Amino acid sequence: MTTALSTSSANAASLTIPTTTVNGTDVFSGPSFTVNNDFLGTDTISLNVSGTVNLTNTVPTGSGYITNAAGILTQPTASFGSQPTGAFVVRAPGINWGALLLGNSTLGFRQLFTANTANGLGSSTPSTNLSLTNVTLASIFGTGLTNGTVLEFRISDSDNFNNSGAFTVSSPTTLPTTTAVPEPFTIIGTLIGGAAAVRMRKKLKSDTI
Repeated sequence: MTTALSTSSANAASLTIPTTTVNGTDVFSGPSFTVNNDFLGTDTISLNVSGTVNLTNTVPTGSGYITNAAGILTQPTASFGSQPTGAFVVRAPGINWGALLLGNSTLGFRQLFTANTANGLGSSTPSTNLSLTNVTLASIFGTGLTNGTVLEFRISDSDNFNNSGAFTVSSPTTLPTTTAVPEPFTIIGTLIGGAAAVRMRKKLKSDTI
């Protein structure tokens, strides 16, 4: 289990999620992390998710059920009465088969990415790299999060015996700009060089008198 860090801006704090691999078999349990601060519902979360999972890996190639993190099919499937690329199938209210979930037994498990056009709905080539940017915690969990809360990733499915693939979850980061500090010998060398230049100018001046 890892620990989530927090960053803040002028407006809200942001929950930073550690880089995590969520396997297609992580249906009944999955990788988890601990929230290390109190967060309001108006605080935010930003993350990137790449990859696909296959819920029916034993089905012949071309007939598997392969989705991105929003549960949108990245290829046609013979499952659920045959579905085209860019479609999705609802498993429960607000949750699609194959979607990436985050939560716990108290908060419930919530789908992070909506099945919309931005996430590949109706596309013949749905993206397998999805992003959330400054989405409020309340819009996902209906509330904020308290220090010590354990959150767990899962895959939306009813079994995992024939699942494969994985999602890689990471938080976008911006590194602060730093100014290089000269090494001590560089400073000393500059001072020595400057002193030598002054002596040389004095010598040249005296030679011309």
